[in-house]
This record gives sequence, structure tokens and C-alpha cells, in this order.
Amino acid sequence: MDTKELEKMFGITSDELEKSAAAYESGEWPEGKTTRIGRPPLYDDELESVTFRLSKSRIRAIEELMVQRGETRSEFLREAVDKALAST
Repeated sequence: MDTKELEKMFGITSDELEKSAAAYESGEWPEGKTTRIGRPPLYDDELESVTFRLSKSRIRAIEELMVQRGETRSEFLREAVDKALAST
């Protein structure tokens, strides 16, 4: 595949790519031109991962509850933490 075929396939020329790269690298990237990949943030506050160990039997019990409730592991654990914090 040659350059012209790639430009046609992606809808952008090499010159346009170079101009965009130069603008980005110089901090002149136009607002609204950046696309953030991934899931949108859940909270306004910055997130941090928390890891801990549980026995396999407890994890299986949690997974059974998750399936019954139609929740992900993260949703289940966030809810458990929220309930514990609300009760203090």
C-alpha cells in the first residue's frame, strides 16, 4: 500500500498530519479536537486503585451476589464501601 492509498483510506494527507503533530507538540492543539479514549470518569474527584486479598470462598460468594444483582465487581465493592461509610 502506498502513501496515496493510506491518505485516501484515512482521509488525511501527510502534510495535514505533520501540521497537526506540530500544533500538538507546541501546545497549540485546538480545544475540542482531542478525544479521550475510555470510559468517562465516575466521580468529580480523582480516583485511586485499592487492592486487597480475600479468600477464594469469599470471592466466589461475592461473585454469586454480583451475578444476582447484575453488578460488576467494582460496583459491588463501591456499594459496600459506601454503605460502611454511611453507617459511621
